[in-house]
Amino acid sequence: MTKKTGLLTLTSALVLLTSSAVFACGGENSGKHIGQVTSINGTGKTFTIMDMESRMNITFNANAEIMAAVKKNPNGNIMVNYEENDEGALRAMGVTF
Repeated sequence: MTKKTGLLTLTSALVLLTSSAVFACGGENSGKHIGQVTSINGTGKTFTIMDMESRMNITFNANAEIMAAVKKNPNGNIMVNYEENDEGALRAMGVTF
């Protein structure tokens, strides 16, 4: 195997490993969901995503700072770190685009 072929193989393997880790939601209790923003309710301070793994709509409550970030990327892919309260409502603790 030449150096060029070995480097290409290594690079391809790293890309595949990285991309699958980035898009994995990690299960129901991971505290993270990844998907596409489908709606934003600025007055109610909530936003909804279509979860990549479950293909279900998931709505999050959010503070003003997180809502401002979501509004800047209204139809983009997003990773939401969240906490669930006793009533089952999800509160976004942070977002990454």
